[in-house]
Amino acid sequence: MKLRDRLLLYSTAQLLMFAAVCALAYGGFARAVLPEFEDLLLAKTEQITRMTGSELDVPLGADDPALLMRTVDRVVRDPDFSYIVVREAHGRPLLMRGVPPAGELFSGPEVVAQVERGKIRAWTRVSLEGLQLGSVAVGFSTARLEALAIWARRIAGGVALLWLLAVAYSIGFARTFVSPIRAMMDFSRKVAGGALSERLATAAPGELRELRDYLNQMTAELERREAEREAAAGRAEAMRSELLAVSRMAGMAEIATGVLHNVGNVLNSLNVSVTMISDQIRGSRVAGLTRSLELVDAFPGGLHAFLGTEKGKVLPAYLSTVSKRLAEENARMLDELDSVNRDVDHIETIVAMQQSYARPSGLKAPVEIAALIDDALRMGESSFVRHGIEVVKDYAAGVVVTSDRHKLLQIMINLISNARHALKEHRVPPQQLIVRVREGGATVEITVTDTGVGIPAENLEKIFRHGFTTKQGGHGFGLHASANAARELGGSLAAASDGPGRGATFTLELPRTTDEGNHDDN
Repeated sequence: MKLRDRLLLYSTAQLLMFAAVCALAYGGFARAVLPEFEDLLLAKTEQITRMTGSELDVPLGADDPALLMRTVDRVVRDPDFSYIVVREAHGRPLLMRGVPPAGELFSGPEVVAQVERGKIRAWTRVSLEGLQLGSVAVGFSTARLEALAIWARRIAGGVALLWLLAVAYSIGFARTFVSPIRAMMDFSRKVAGGALSERLATAAPGELRELRDYLNQMTAELERREAEREAAAGRAEAMRSELLAVSRMAGMAEIATGVLHNVGNVLNSLNVSVTMISDQIRGSRVAGLTRSLELVDAFPGGLHAFLGTEKGKVLPAYLSTVSKRLAEENARMLDELDSVNRDVDHIETIVAMQQSYARPSGLKAPVEIAALIDDALRMGESSFVRHGIEVVKDYAAGVVVTSDRHKLLQIMINLISNARHALKEHRVPPQQLIVRVREGGATVEITVTDTGVGIPAENLEKIFRHGFTTKQGGHGFGLHASANAARELGGSLAAASDGPGRGATFTLELPRTTDEGNHDDN
């Protein structure tokens, strides 16, 4: 094959790979990220509706318009806010902010978000000690979500245009690149035949021009001194060594792909933790406590007189409940911040592993298996609750191995993530994810079992191959990287399933002490 054709084929293959990666990225964004944002907006609508309903009991019970306005003001300031309507028990509107759509706002299931004509709405009743005081309907706009989808399509179109321009440029480049090289080949043959007085005068672009000047300079030096020719040969040897090093680095693409996959899993956990902390702060009872104190301050006669009223009699119990709730919220937020710190530490370790390429990726240290599995489960905790997945833990007590903690954590994150996706695709009770830990002399066995979609028998031998996947939008990196990591730790990873719809079990077997770096990856 001619050099021009090889250059054209090589550049076209690279551009096709780039186009495929961009298409996969856009498809993954459209199928995974946009629905996830919509789910978050639905959840936010339900949560704010429920929380607003619980906070309106005092304003409606006291028939205080000013307090009612202050209560809904936080909802109005939300960047996605569209409208809020508060009505009394008999259906008479008491407050309306924004522009609600025509139609029944208080229909459908209570506190269940519904999408209608670019809006997401939900409603709930407001009651105090069993007495219905009214109801509230809250609506949020999907404009930001729609704008995100539009920008994604624009970016995809821009990338496609750039790709077409790159294809056109590669074709032109291949045609103009060969002529100077042929002239250099002819020149080289003449020099090899002894014509050291020859000089290369052909026009050449960019780096080829520099190469032409270098060849002319080299020829002149060969003509003047034999010693300089030997120096030029040494430089050529150095260039050859550099090319070999670049070739070896190119072979690490699979490692980099696995790193990106694992970092993506940990970033999902970070997003869940940050969302939970934000929700805790938004749902805090501090605002209700402040309003209660303002109500006491505004009462004629002060605290002593207020305590003699019906509302005042429940104030101490209410303050006690709020105090306990605030303490619980503080503890939960501290737990989530600890989780965020652990996830950031894990990402730093993954990046350090990628930078070291094929060198040993981490230090061996005692690892408590139960605590490590709990960390991996915590990264998907909100998804388990949202999809009604029951997590069953069956750990042998006090199991510790000496190994690379971060590699073990990556393996468990991948196995638990795959089990969660299998359960989401097969919504047939019971929805269970079971993690077991057993000791066996010099080894430890960890099994992750799900009651999900299952694995066909013909796929059991292929499931750990690089690039093999049956998951829509999947890339086939996670299980392949996990199997490799298990072998590097001196253990093994196996899969078993009774067939489609009957769940699957993944078994990770580890030595108590890992002799990392001396195991065959084949």
